[in-house]
Amino acid sequence: MTVVHLPYGSDEIKFEVAQSRIIDTLLPRGVLGAENPYHTAREALKHPVGCNGLSQLARRGRTAVIVVDDYTRPTPAAMISEAILDELNTHGIDDSHISVIIATGLHRQMSEEEQKVKLGLNVVRRVEVVCHDAWDDRQNKELGRTSRGTPVWVNRRVLEADLRITVGLIIGHFTAGYGAGPKTILPGVSGYRTIFHNHAILQAQPSARIGITKGNPAWEDMVEVLEFLGPTLALNVVLNTKNEIVGAFHGSPVAAQEAGMDLYRSIYAFKVEERADIVVASANPEHAYFDQCLKTIIPASIFTKDRGIRIIASPCREHLGPSFLRELYYDSLTPSWPTAEEYERLMRSGKLKDVGDAAGILKLLQSNNSDLIMVSDSSFDLDLTNLGIGHKNSVQDAFDEATGRLGADSRVLIIPYGPITLPITSCG
Repeated sequence: MTVVHLPYGSDEIKFEVAQSRIIDTLLPRGVLGAENPYHTAREALKHPVGCNGLSQLARRGRTAVIVVDDYTRPTPAAMISEAILDELNTHGIDDSHISVIIATGLHRQMSEEEQKVKLGLNVVRRVEVVCHDAWDDRQNKELGRTSRGTPVWVNRRVLEADLRITVGLIIGHFTAGYGAGPKTILPGVSGYRTIFHNHAILQAQPSARIGITKGNPAWEDMVEVLEFLGPTLALNVVLNTKNEIVGAFHGSPVAAQEAGMDLYRSIYAFKVEERADIVVASANPEHAYFDQCLKTIIPASIFTKDRGIRIIASPCREHLGPSFLRELYYDSLTPSWPTAEEYERLMRSGKLKDVGDAAGILKLLQSNNSDLIMVSDSSFDLDLTNLGIGHKNSVQDAFDEATGRLGADSRVLIIPYGPITLPITSCG
């Protein structure tokens, strides 16, 4: 028997399986992190991709805002933000004219302690740090509509600065194509109306899918929102599985995102010729609550045979996440799961109170070709039971149940880092 180890939050879990049953283990390619990530970030800032960069746009007396992704991403924002601050200082913008906005989107606010961990004590002491609040109309300003009908509300502090620099992590995203780039603005620092329309209407479309930007209506809508802003730059990074920087890219949000895609794919993209009976995947590094797990659950369905079983390991210590998400999941999946077609009609009816993440639930229903077993902390058991989701507190128990149902010769695929694994499949 082979012992398989999987990351599980900050811990590790394991299970045993006969080696002959394993099709493959989609372990990201080993890439060394930068010896000096601060230096890597500073060098990226000096060499913009495809446009004028910070050195050309920063001027003495101007104001700047650094927009940083939140606790749900492992981006090493402390060193990156410090590099940006120092580079801005070099070009005449001192700390008193700079602030940091944490791009929470519809996620919860971060505590002061979490901000210190994310940004580092030095950054927190140097500049003002503010968490974006998508629900507060006083904090956000309406600017108009995109060509796809999205009402554009953006954080006022972000709008009022002379220069914006976003910080984000390039990873695959199951509806937006990729993270970072324009996604740090929408949903990162956008109002809830903007996020709801982009997520519920555009991300529900079939062409809104992982690994696709051009022709993806959700991504193209995010790009269009950038046109409502003044000068906006990005410093996007690709990380290895140790959350170390392996590449940093500076330029416009689109250029900085696109510049890092090939590097990301070279580490995390996998082509699988054979679908598995059982897929066992960890939701690391995005495992705080169930909605984040969709980034593992949905791509895993691409690798799973019809009527197979997906086993997804995630602590989900925040359970269903913010209160509006909890209510949405209960409204959507109880007393029983609707079909994807029924749920589309429900979304269009306007009966769902908050539709911001309804597209994720729709994608879940559309990808429901195989059974789902969650391996999570026991405190999440009641919610999973109420939502009709199978669950175990041990990955071995889940795997043994799946084997019992599908047979001792059933074939197994292992995905140690589900949310950041990019599926490419030619299997039918």
